[in-house]
Amino acid sequence: MSSEPALSAAFDVEPILDVLPVPTILVEPGTARILYANAAAHRLAGGTLRLGVPAEGYSRAYGLFDASGRPLAADEMPAVRVARGERVEHVPVDWETPDGLRTVVVSGSIIASADGRRIGVVTFEDVTALEGARRRSSLLADELRVMLDNVADAITVQSPAHKLIYANEAATRYYGIPRGHALDTFDAASYLRRFDATDELGRPLDLARLPGRLALAGLKPEPVTIRSRELATGEVRWARIKATAVHDPDGGVRLAISVIEDITELKRSEEAQRFLAEASRRLSGSSLDYERTLAAVTELAVPFLADRVVVDLVDDDEGGATPESEEVMRTGAAWLEPARMIVPMTAGRVIGTVTLSVADRVYDSADVLVAEDFGLRAGAAVENARLYRAASQIARALQTSLLPPHLPSVPGGQLAAAFHPAGLGLEVGGDFYDVFTTGEGQWYLVIGDVSGKGAEAAAVTALARYTLRTAAARRRSPAEILRWVGEAMLDQAAAGGRYCTIACALVELGTSPPRLTVACGGHPRPVLRRADGTVEAVGSYGTLLGLVADPELHDRETELRPGDTLVLYTDGLTEAGAPRATWGFPELEAAVRAAPVDGPESLVTSLVATALGDRASPRDDLAILALKLL
Repeated sequence: MSSEPALSAAFDVEPILDVLPVPTILVEPGTARILYANAAAHRLAGGTLRLGVPAEGYSRAYGLFDASGRPLAADEMPAVRVARGERVEHVPVDWETPDGLRTVVVSGSIIASADGRRIGVVTFEDVTALEGARRRSSLLADELRVMLDNVADAITVQSPAHKLIYANEAATRYYGIPRGHALDTFDAASYLRRFDATDELGRPLDLARLPGRLALAGLKPEPVTIRSRELATGEVRWARIKATAVHDPDGGVRLAISVIEDITELKRSEEAQRFLAEASRRLSGSSLDYERTLAAVTELAVPFLADRVVVDLVDDDEGGATPESEEVMRTGAAWLEPARMIVPMTAGRVIGTVTLSVADRVYDSADVLVAEDFGLRAGAAVENARLYRAASQIARALQTSLLPPHLPSVPGGQLAAAFHPAGLGLEVGGDFYDVFTTGEGQWYLVIGDVSGKGAEAAAVTALARYTLRTAAARRRSPAEILRWVGEAMLDQAAAGGRYCTIACALVELGTSPPRLTVACGGHPRPVLRRADGTVEAVGSYGTLLGLVADPELHDRETELRPGDTLVLYTDGLTEAGAPRATWGFPELEAAVRAAPVDGPESLVTSLVATALGDRASPRDDLAILALKLL
């Protein structure tokens, strides 16, 4: 007897099932043979669904697959499981039909009739369209995840509850933000405590003001630049954070997407350029004093490059350099350790090293490049200061040789003198003075100014000074002495077309009263401060020396009294305040009258101080020579 008549006798449900839109089959318990399929089931199968196939034939008759595409074994198929007595609820399977692959959700169980007969009822829900959309969405999500993981910038997604729910690979690589399920326990506040984080102006970072938080609040935040130093490693990173809100259909904020652009290299480059520019400015504009320049090198490097700086010089006789520093001096190549680096100071050659060390971070190759550039600039500044020191020493030695090593003792008088070179005093000036005697009671006071500066001016100064002494031994008259000097300058190629001005004073202390004879070869006339405080110019103007063969020179005599003070000077005194102000005779007279009367030393000091004012040095060499009669 066939199964179907038995089914009809026991379950007269075919008319009902055929009109149901839900695909339904009835299966025989135990064997799993399909005894009946309604019209909707046949349509789902893409034609006529085969009936009567036992469980062992299911794999050949019905092509069913799981979500991964694996074919289901017969005992895994939902109808077979129902026939075994299992209750199946919402099991998703893929069904290969003549119309293509269908995705269905299967449910089923064994039911019993009033007379005790049992039958398996299995229903199918066609979710092909819905599952296709879900799978396409999942595929798109996977593709999007792959794309985001390949973006160079860090990307995070934040929920309205301020929880991170996504972080791409760059966020993990650069900032150690976890991914996947690890984000479930991620706490932003605890994470930030690992860093010393500030904004671009160095202010402490306010978590509530980060762009992601502001975007969640419905605002459109401006990008923010932050600097973070990881406390454990000392590593410093810079980031520029932008955030955008994702809205739901009602306009509410569903998510905030933050893009964190790593700008560490850019910021390091900017900071390095600013540091090097400031180093150049300060080193080039600083004092040329050698020791101060060395101190400036160490001061500049802290704290940008190091916490501690040591400078070693190649020609340092103390021998305090480390073996590593000596190696850098020898090779000119930088030495790098995690917390220390040594770079050469160069100025065409290696003149020393700069050793830099830190306590809370690690140096890298970029730090070495900046330090090497700094070493180059520091080396140039130190070498310039060294050369300047050497040139200054030479200039001072040469200048000293052109002035009396000490003033002689004048019976019946007191002498004082001052010499202040112009500017930095790097070149030998042409100002000079001299005091000498040619006989008992006869003293010559000479002051002069040779045009120009440098070695040639020094040669003319030496010529003039020693010619004065030679001429004074043969000729008593100051005018005749100056004439001899002028002739010597014209005769000597060493003068090189230069000229000079000289004031020559003969003080005769052996006469009663003492007498003063003055001649001026183009030089400012000396002044005489009388014991009663009056001030007068002495001598007469004459012709510059070294320009013409027959200069106009005249002696002028006057009597001296105890307490009188004779002052000879160069124009560096009267022009010390130029271009703002220069002294004429009224200003000079006032300054001489206002000077202390206790001796020539005080008078000279007072005149220099009054002339210079707040200047550190005169604009031109300044020389003063004073004699006070006792």
